[in-house]
Amino acid sequence: MSDFSYCGMDCKACPVFQANQNNDYAHKQWLAAEYSFEEISFSPDQLICNGCKSQSAHSHICSQCLIRSCALNKVNKTCAECAEYPCALIRRFVAVETDARNVLDYLHESLMV
Repeated sequence: MSDFSYCGMDCKACPVFQANQNNDYAHKQWLAAEYSFEEISFSPDQLICNGCKSQSAHSHICSQCLIRSCALNKVNKTCAECAEYPCALIRRFVAVETDARNVLDYLHESLMV
C-alpha cells in the first residue's frame, strides 16, 4: 500500500504534496488560488507538505489539522490503529464512502482479524 496520512488519504495523490515534492511553484500558485476564499486565503509559500508524519515543515492547512494533532501521540501509521476508531474526528472529517475512509475501514478490519 502507499503512504497514507493518519486520516487515510494517499499522500502521493494530494496536490499540495505533489507540488511540494516537485518544487512546482506555479502549481502552488494555482493551488493557493483554488483553496483560498473570502474568509481565508493562502499564499504559495504556505502550501508546504512532506506528509503529515514528517517532522519537517507542514502546510498552513495541515499544521492545524485536528486529526493529525490527535494521531501524533496515539498511532504509528493511521487512525485505523486507534482503539477509538472511528472517533468523532474521523466521523466529522472523513466522509463515509470516500477513498480515505475506505482505506481506514479496510486497515481497521485487517487489524481486528
